[in-house]
Amino acid sequence: MPGEGPAPCLLCLATASGLPLFCRPPRPQVPFSLVGALHGVHLFGAAAGVELREAATPTAHLAWGGYGDSITLILLSPSPAPPGPALARTLDLAFGAMVLVLGLDELVPVRNVERLKRELRSCFGLIDALLKPGGGWGLGPPCSPLPPGTPRDALQERLERFSGAAHTDLGCLFFGGGAAGALRTRRWGALPARDSALLAALLPPGGALGPGPAARDLPVFLPNSSPQVPHRLLLLELVPGVGVALLCGPTPSLQHLVTQLVPQFWGPVLEQLRGGARPPPPRAPPRSYLLIHQGRTRSGIVKGGGPAGSLPPHLRADALRTLHTLLAPQYSPEGGARGPPPGARLCYTALPTHTGCCLLRPDLLLLLLLPPGTPRDPLHPTAMSALSALTRE
Repeated sequence: MPGEGPAPCLLCLATASGLPLFCRPPRPQVPFSLVGALHGVHLFGAAAGVELREAATPTAHLAWGGYGDSITLILLSPSPAPPGPALARTLDLAFGAMVLVLGLDELVPVRNVERLKRELRSCFGLIDALLKPGGGWGLGPPCSPLPPGTPRDALQERLERFSGAAHTDLGCLFFGGGAAGALRTRRWGALPARDSALLAALLPPGGALGPGPAARDLPVFLPNSSPQVPHRLLLLELVPGVGVALLCGPTPSLQHLVTQLVPQFWGPVLEQLRGGARPPPPRAPPRSYLLIHQGRTRSGIVKGGGPAGSLPPHLRADALRTLHTLLAPQYSPEGGARGPPPGARLCYTALPTHTGCCLLRPDLLLLLLLPPGTPRDPLHPTAMSALSALTRE
């Protein structure tokens, strides 16, 4: 969820019994009476033929999501700002994280509450990454563009051949964490947005899996593409900061990949990759945004102050309008003016009270207000992470 305020609280319950399965992030024990009341009002609405999705108090927003008549998720956000679709998207991604790790058959229906509570612990890292303030902008570590001088076409061809030798067409070469800014095979790039975002959140370094061995073999379920049949997610570190991920079937073995395929396909370019590897720039959480995409407009203002001298919330809408006015001669969704050239352009302006970031593509315009003094390097990953979150279904 975008923003810099306190993280929301996610409650997971067994729908039929109302028994709590987990609360993330871990907090002092949430009173069972409160959990029961929140669950009861949702059930009461369902019994009356009304689907209760959201509610608001003067200091918080609440959202409910029911999945397969087995799992109920309740999200309590302390932000008083109107959440729009953000809360529902967070609930869907949280359930997707549970499916990714456990598979749909373990969740729907709930067969054994105590066993499910133990198994759900393996999802906590991914769910906590989602619930961190600003986590909804990319769900994981910010994606890095390819380092300068990296031969994209040659590496793309090498990735395709490496994936083919591993009997799969789902491969990704990532720099600094995050799949969206790296190289992907065509089929990986065609994965549904939710599947791709959750996979990207797992990728090291800095992903929800945390530090670990240089080679891993993990079972994963794709929430949209394959929620009941697992894939093997193979993660291989080529050099520090650069790795390759594959989604495979039963073959090949991890040992075969490490001892034969990696030396064959990546050995000749390891020094090149090592020279181009760099840590990802820190993400700068947007304070406000305006997105015009396919004729539709979305905007949002993040409540709360910032560093001394930064733009107060009540002036951020005017700042967005000013940025949009400056770009009007170059961009017009109605086609009245000459649009930007094919591809994407990123421009920015640095002012004492804020940094304005503008992403222009033939089909969209995205404006972001960032904290003052934001360096240039994080602008691209921040814009791409925000765009991914805002256009995610």
